[in-house]
Amino acid sequence: MGLMEQCTRRGRLLRAGIFLIGLAALPDAAESARSNGAETPVVSLAFDDAGGVLWKATSRSIAQSINDGRTWRPVRLPASMQGNITSLTISSGTAKSIYVATRGSGVSRSLNGGRTWVASNQGLPAGEVIALAAHSTRPRTVYAYVAGIGIFRSTNAGATWQFFNRGPDAHLVQLAHSNMSSEVGRGWLFAATRRGVRRAMDCFCKWQNAGRVSVGFITVATDSAWPDRIYAGARDGFFISPDGGAHWVRMRSPVAPVTALASTLSGKLYGAINGKVIRSANRGVTWEYIAE
Repeated sequence: MGLMEQCTRRGRLLRAGIFLIGLAALPDAAESARSNGAETPVVSLAFDDAGGVLWKATSRSIAQSINDGRTWRPVRLPASMQGNITSLTISSGTAKSIYVATRGSGVSRSLNGGRTWVASNQGLPAGEVIALAAHSTRPRTVYAYVAGIGIFRSTNAGATWQFFNRGPDAHLVQLAHSNMSSEVGRGWLFAATRRGVRRAMDCFCKWQNAGRVSVGFITVATDSAWPDRIYAGARDGFFISPDGGAHWVRMRSPVAPVTALASTLSGKLYGAINGKVIRSANRGVTWEYIAE
């Protein structure tokens, strides 16, 4: 079966899932937020498949959960990292590096599960690091986007950085990497922007539109086990692409804006709305709140 035929078949199955399964698990998300009071938005989610640890970051704090998000343990941060966190990502493989971007302080890295942190800015210009993305298969490769300047890459676990590309010609909000096959590079980078999702082979040959959805996106994530399946959240809804961003399906749930996404090798997908973490056991087709 050719790639195009596979993508077409997956698209049919995805659309069928929308109507047969139903997406009413979170119909009252916006009302819930109004009744419970606004919480600090979650800006990043990441899942450590090797350790089974779910990480979440708000602008002010980082926490980790070892029981599927039911309870959280705060991570102690140095003063320089408190208050302006923009992004968090975790390396692939078993020897985990955890990277956090903070406005005014650049990138910080932990090699011991968040117990200690060190600055990781050699080669990065002064400026705000808005987004981070770990390479999906290369444990020592990570990408950082510096606002107004462009994308930098580190191939030595954040010890040094090199400029690679100015990024897409739209306001970039988040980055994600997929090992979806490419002609030249080792995968693809996907960017959530205010004018749609953009994609580029990670050799940075050219940024291009990922499909024709031009709404303002807040977050983008790739599927850990299905490389050409892409997830994206916008203020106008939650979208899934089964074919690497060529086509998108707008889902009926969640109804509130999704601010962060993370997938697992087992097929679970985590999201964040209204400061709360939600979970899907079927790759974004239906959702549920995680009881805390």
